[in-house]
Amino acid sequence: MTDLKKYTVTSAQMRLAEEECERRGVSCAALMRNAGAAAAEVITQSGRVKTAVILTGGGNNGGDGFALAHGLKEKGVLTAVIMVCLPKTDLARDCYWQYKDDIDECVSYAEDKEAAFSLIKRADVIADCVYGTGFHGELKEELRELFSACGNSSAVRYALDIPSGCSASDGSADKCSFKADVTLALGAVKTGHLHIPCSSFCGDIKLLDIGIDAPCYKEYEAVICDDTLISCLKKRERITHKGSFGRLLCVAGSENCIGAAYMAVNAALKTGTGIVELASVREVTQAVAVNLHECVLLPLSSGKMTADSADKLCKAAKGASAIVFGCGMGNSGDTYLLFKALLQSTDCPILLDADGINSLVLHIDDLKDNGGRLMLTPHIKEFSRISGIDTDVILKDKLKAAREFAARFGVHLLLKDAYSVYASPCGFTAVNMSGNAALAKGGSGDTLSGTIGGLLAQGVNIGDACMTGAYLFGSSAEYAAQSRSMSGIMPSELPALYPYLLKERFGVK
Repeated sequence: MTDLKKYTVTSAQMRLAEEECERRGVSCAALMRNAGAAAAEVITQSGRVKTAVILTGGGNNGGDGFALAHGLKEKGVLTAVIMVCLPKTDLARDCYWQYKDDIDECVSYAEDKEAAFSLIKRADVIADCVYGTGFHGELKEELRELFSACGNSSAVRYALDIPSGCSASDGSADKCSFKADVTLALGAVKTGHLHIPCSSFCGDIKLLDIGIDAPCYKEYEAVICDDTLISCLKKRERITHKGSFGRLLCVAGSENCIGAAYMAVNAALKTGTGIVELASVREVTQAVAVNLHECVLLPLSSGKMTADSADKLCKAAKGASAIVFGCGMGNSGDTYLLFKALLQSTDCPILLDADGINSLVLHIDDLKDNGGRLMLTPHIKEFSRISGIDTDVILKDKLKAAREFAARFGVHLLLKDAYSVYASPCGFTAVNMSGNAALAKGGSGDTLSGTIGGLLAQGVNIGDACMTGAYLFGSSAEYAAQSRSMSGIMPSELPALYPYLLKERFGVK
């Protein structure tokens, strides 16, 4: 529909984009119609929707609801509207009068609650279009009752733009906010979507193109990682050899954590790295050798890695085009000393994960002056340890926390969460929206590190490698969930899907 580049914005930034869009000749009324049509398309994709109930408020989000009623009616869905109040804005009123004949049944919630609750019980789909991005404060008691009834329904629940009761800018939320299975973000993802507690009411977030071109977003908080990133993958020409696709040194594993090393190395190989060398204790290299034959092995000490291995490790690192350090190593003074030796003796990108990150807690200032070649991939608790920021503060504004840390220490940062945030040393931020609950298992971080490390080794620049790796890993979980329950999808399985996903969905040979 448009020249769409995907962004994360605050409510104020979204209003500016809409105003710019109108100056360029696309009216807010047209955007409202587009929103209704796009939402109806998503809601009816399964082909099993027969009845839908739309909750409308008095503002422009209510107008989106009337446009949605029109879109659903065109697709043969029996559509009822529960009006929380009459349309109050000009746009909402115009949309109501334009599409009121498409509404099969219209009920005033204030005048007939029983009829409203009866409609909710019979619905296949419930769509929340009460407040949208303009909400702040607390919900009225009657709305809490309405949203509770929706929550008890067996219908699939959608929120247009953001669940009512949630703030689009800061992510605060009334405890009785509308609980969506899917939130359809209109035009851009809102910063509130990403933050607790709002994110817990959003369900899956799908971004809809409603006709706002990329140049309309003069201000934004972050870009959204998407499939255009795949273009940064190195093309595999016919006349090439293993050296053409880089050499990754993976320093990972310990006697009590063998799987971490396997998962990181396996992911790097499946991502296309030419040579992957695993440096670890003998117990790990022996175990990995049984199951992964393409990996070069560098056995070090037994039990756990010690600083005595630094010379041997640095010698191996001289031929590496990238290094992954820390997965399952164990956190000790030796871990830090090995990292410091690698940092001082190499000039290639280094990705730090897990215990590599934990080992920095007492040495955080050593990150400075690294030449912009360090990438850290902490989850929220690891980030709290190295930043000194409480987890609840981080979760309320991940973008700010990640951006300030990356700029302060001159590192690339991937703050891992349900929606992971990438921040560069120069202040650029991006959000990865791919993935699902299948990734909520031990081993996901190791697999992601190997994926990103494999891209780094192939010469992809650090920012692109981080964003592409996160997007690819998350997409593989979505791909697997098309045919299986998320409960039984294992992180170690996902790299095997990369070649199929890259070819089938992204056209990469």
